[in-house]
Amino acid sequence: MLDFDHHGLRGTEDDLAGLDAAGAKALETAARETLSRVQRRGGPSTGRYRLSAYDIPVRLADGSALLFNARTRSLILLSPEEAEAYHALRDGAGDGFEPGAVADRLLLQALLGGGHAVGAGVDELALVRQSYEAARAAPNSLTLTIAPTMACNFACGYCFQGLAKPTKKMTREVQDAIIAFVKAKKDLKSLSVVWYGGEPLMGKDSIFRLSDLLIAHCDKHKIGYSAGIVSNAWFLDGEMAAQLYARRVKWVQVTIDGDRDTHDRMRPLTSGGRTFDRILDNIEQSLDATPISIQARVNVGQSNVDGAGAMLDGFHARRLAQRGNFHVYFAPIEASTPESGSAFEEKLSRADFNRKVLALEGRARELGFAGIQTAPGGFSGLCVAASKGGYVVNGNGDVHKCWETAHDASKRTGSIFEPERLHESVNASLWEQWTPFDNATCSSCKILPMCGGFCAHRFIYASPGETALPCPSWKWNTAEYVFSRARSLGVVGADQWLPEEATVEAKQSGERQSPASLQASQARVLEKVGALRGRTLDRDMLFAGEAALETVPATEATPEPAVP
Repeated sequence: MLDFDHHGLRGTEDDLAGLDAAGAKALETAARETLSRVQRRGGPSTGRYRLSAYDIPVRLADGSALLFNARTRSLILLSPEEAEAYHALRDGAGDGFEPGAVADRLLLQALLGGGHAVGAGVDELALVRQSYEAARAAPNSLTLTIAPTMACNFACGYCFQGLAKPTKKMTREVQDAIIAFVKAKKDLKSLSVVWYGGEPLMGKDSIFRLSDLLIAHCDKHKIGYSAGIVSNAWFLDGEMAAQLYARRVKWVQVTIDGDRDTHDRMRPLTSGGRTFDRILDNIEQSLDATPISIQARVNVGQSNVDGAGAMLDGFHARRLAQRGNFHVYFAPIEASTPESGSAFEEKLSRADFNRKVLALEGRARELGFAGIQTAPGGFSGLCVAASKGGYVVNGNGDVHKCWETAHDASKRTGSIFEPERLHESVNASLWEQWTPFDNATCSSCKILPMCGGFCAHRFIYASPGETALPCPSWKWNTAEYVFSRARSLGVVGADQWLPEEATVEAKQSGERQSPASLQASQARVLEKVGALRGRTLDRDMLFAGEAALETVPATEATPEPAVP
């Protein structure tokens, strides 16, 4: 047994990357010596145990196995004999097992130390929910996604806003209301700001003024401040990057959808002009001028997936990995709103997307555009929409909970000019009452402790016509990602991969979401909010938005109390 990726017994990745057979043996010997000392102090308790519900074993071709735990993020390598013993426990100890059922004390110690085995009375789902709710509440933290304008100079066919974008910019009055909103948070310990749009740099004056005022307030009151920006990079030259970095914008997300011709077809200017060369030139300038980190998001669909490899080669030719903090990740083109245009035709099945992206991710790692595959450090689904202290503020002062609704005034949760009422609307209640723990597929999922539902928007606004499912890539490539990490650390070789373990077929982490399961969650949210409001809410009202949700039918109005 080799415990190579657990916080209690792990070295650095540099130490382990070159681990060979002799090194593995030496590490195991050291672990056995450690165990011997532990056993002299009493060893494991004599209680009853059971295997963790969040264990994900990945069988290997030589009979050994990788064992990953999604709650603790522990990853261990089991020898063929240990793998056989582990599977015997899983197959025959449904009601738990005594310590004596495991003959190899080192194996038992590793299972207990990595959370692969827990006390028989431990409610792991309750522990995960407790952690999720604590992270969701974050009472002393505030996350603001601020859109200084929803205008954009690009005409991307799959945009969630569609092509009819507004042109107005944030007024001074809205800026002042945002500042007042932050200053009113007297117990605030950290403020995180994401600049968003539209194209936020079309409203750069608002970014500069708000940044200066927010940073000054946070510094004065010892409040942690951090910021990033989602930009198409058309205006992000070296000077602009320096201006942003001086205002503590440490990261930029830029979308690049393929090589020159592919990208220019998918992400042209509103005038029809090309954008690829200027974006790449700006990225080079920004990396050369500042320490800013740039993440290139590649939206992958039917028409560009096969050319994405050429794009990576082009990045390599520009020496982007050597210039600074430049990283690449891949995301599926999916229709998240009715306005999503070409996304309906571009969408790959999630199975096809994840099969093809695996090779692209591997190539990105080879070229230095991605690091070793790691599990998320927290709940991926705790975005601004799910966070209790997260808000999206538009240029006109409307407040939303999700980026995907920011263009639709009917789905706003309130106004920045009425901060005391931000949680009073029906739209606000929809977000507050949603939880992945109400969804049977999520509650039984082995990667729930990493995922946390992933995308609340897709549960609340599930529509059969869009069918954008929320399960993350870890759900589709569980075994592949576990194996990739072990291989990058030098613990397994390529010849140990077992094709039958491919997650698309094997589903090691459980069933995936479907349109039916999303609509069941949607119905549950409407039921909960309706109970709070003392009225019936249905899907038609949900999609009609604020006007329908806030109007109380006369037949359902609360009767006046009787006069005694």
